Amino acid sequence: MASLFGTIQQSANALAVAQIGLQVVGNNIGNTNTEGYIRQELQQATAPGTRQGGLILGHGVQPTGIVQKVDQQLVERMINAKTSLSSAESLETAYNQLEELTADLNGGGLSNQLSLFSNALQELSTQPNDPSLRDFVILQGETLAGAIRRNREDTFARAELYNGNLDTAVDEINLLTDRIARLNVEIATIEGGSNSDATGLRDQRYLDLEKLAEYVNVNFQEQENGVMSIFVGGDYLVSGGISREVYSAYNPESEGTEIRIRETDSPLDASGGTVAAAKAARDEVFGKYVKELDEMSAGLIRAVNEIHSDGQGSSGFQTLTATTRTDANVPLKDAGLAFVPRNGSFDLNVVDENGKVISTNRIEVRLLGQVTDSTISSISADVDAIDGLNASVDANGLVTINTDSPTAGFTFHDDNSGFLAAAGINTFFNGKNGFDIAINPMLKGNPDLLAISKSGINEDTEALTQLIGVIDRPYDHLDGQSIRETYERTLTDMAQQVSVQKSSAEGLGNFYNTLRSQHLAISGVNIDEEAIKMIAYQRSFQASSRVITTANEMLDILMAL
Repeated sequence: MASLFGTIQQSANALAVAQIGLQVVGNNIGNTNTEGYIRQELQQATAPGTRQGGLILGHGVQPTGIVQKVDQQLVERMINAKTSLSSAESLETAYNQLEELTADLNGGGLSNQLSLFSNALQELSTQPNDPSLRDFVILQGETLAGAIRRNREDTFARAELYNGNLDTAVDEINLLTDRIARLNVEIATIEGGSNSDATGLRDQRYLDLEKLAEYVNVNFQEQENGVMSIFVGGDYLVSGGISREVYSAYNPESEGTEIRIRETDSPLDASGGTVAAAKAARDEVFGKYVKELDEMSAGLIRAVNEIHSDGQGSSGFQTLTATTRTDANVPLKDAGLAFVPRNGSFDLNVVDENGKVISTNRIEVRLLGQVTDSTISSISADVDAIDGLNASVDANGLVTINTDSPTAGFTFHDDNSGFLAAAGINTFFNGKNGFDIAINPMLKGNPDLLAISKSGINEDTEALTQLIGVIDRPYDHLDGQSIRETYERTLTDMAQQVSVQKSSAEGLGNFYNTLRSQHLAISGVNIDEEAIKMIAYQRSFQASSRVITTANEMLDILMAL
């Protein structure tokens, strides 16, 4: 009789297990389309047996836990792939944005503007004394300078948007880490003392972890009690129920926003995700383009100004003020000039009202690394010593030259030092790079000052001839490349990066999708598989019920004896 009662108890246990199994299957089927759901599986084991005489009898089946079907190593690889993919896609977007900024769809691109400037100079060479053509050259120069400034401003503004992206990332990171820390506490509390996973809570934690991986590269470790710790670089963001807050701050060294850990006030070591991509886009995509644009602009300013400042227009100057602010009392190499001039000299000619030379005066420009090296003040004093001229330096280090006679003027000639262009004297462009490049205001007010001669006022068109080839002539200060080649090299490099980044994003996307497919194959709900389990539990339930019925009938017979 005792064995019949044992049989009934065994079958009752089997019925309970079948019911639990069916509930697990139903939960899986119900969450087939739930995002992030990881399917559950009932774990069961043979109950311990007991000795009866010389026999050890089993006690059927018992449930041991309900756990999620997940491959932790695969999840780690998938999350790391998600980080790489997010970073690559963000950089691809940045390069596409830069490509749009530099496009020449409407003829307003810098390549076209450089050509238009050269064409205006070429057209002037056919009629060098035509005032309207002189005005047109000045207008095209002003248009070119404006296009460079706008292109730089637009690029810099787009780079600033990525600082804003970092601010947004801070809010999201803090939200996710705080939520993961709270989930840690809830999971540890619910799972404490049990052999089952806190499904639902764990699903949400995996979703939050994958979302966090879009922003930063994460390493995560799960403890035996179900608590997860999350690290970025060598710093933890989540440990148990504690999360570390991050914040954004301006870094004067990088001249941009960075993310820091508030508790330690140290930079967050993010080498992947959209955070790293935002910094790379700001500094290496847009920042690199701005730097190269500035180099091209500085080369353009120097090349044009070195020709123009050494030439003469249709009339001499009565008064002239330099346009480059300087430190007037230090050697020229440290004075803050547009570029460092060479050791040499330039001629300053005093001319009459008809442009005929009255006197020629050579001004030495000394750059020998000695205490006698020239300064802005010393050169101004040398000019002031010339009969018929006076010169002074204001508080901004700007040299002003005037004639003593209303019928006299002055011109410049044979500057082999480059000092005049570096100091902004008789220049075509103002400024030092793409940030402040502009046409010299003196030309806008008096196009007769446009320098087209080299040997004297109205003597030749040598300066104009040199200006015509200025865009396509190679220069030492541009590493042997022309202004056009310098800019086109920038565009070519950018186009290559666009292609490389697109391929990288596509490859990483395929890799991530492959890993995700593998993850879903293990952790996702398969309706057919669950249907088979459902039938199996049904058959088990039916069979166990039949065993109980049979044992009950046998028990009735025994009781009737």
